[in-house]
Amino acid sequence: MEQDEVSRERAEREAVPGAVPVTPGVAQDSEDPGDPVAKQGDVAVFAPVRSGNEVTVPVNITNTSGKRTVYRVEVRATGPGGFDVTQSMETGTVGVYPGASWPTELTFTDPGKPVPDNPRITIVRASTEVID
Repeated sequence: MEQDEVSRERAEREAVPGAVPVTPGVAQDSEDPGDPVAKQGDVAVFAPVRSGNEVTVPVNITNTSGKRTVYRVEVRATGPGGFDVTQSMETGTVGVYPGASWPTELTFTDPGKPVPDNPRITIVRASTEVID
């Protein structure tokens, strides 16, 4: 019975519309992204980097709670010429352990729209689910 509940919860998490599965990266000391351009709770997003026809935004989640937590985040990049993209990500079914960080990045493209040099980055939504 307990296994069925775990399977159901995992299926619900995997069915989040628009969620992009991500794998946590490992930040190097030399790759310090600087100060966040937006912060909401445990989620911080940093200055975007433009490369060719895409914009990459570093994201870091640090679990400040005392329990494992799954994070769901939506980040939006906008700019002149109609560039407007929202990306979603989830930290995964295991969650982030208390005191641990989950560094990753989101990549934004908007075919047919000019890629802005300095896009505006906002956190649309950041929600959590505590795992007991």
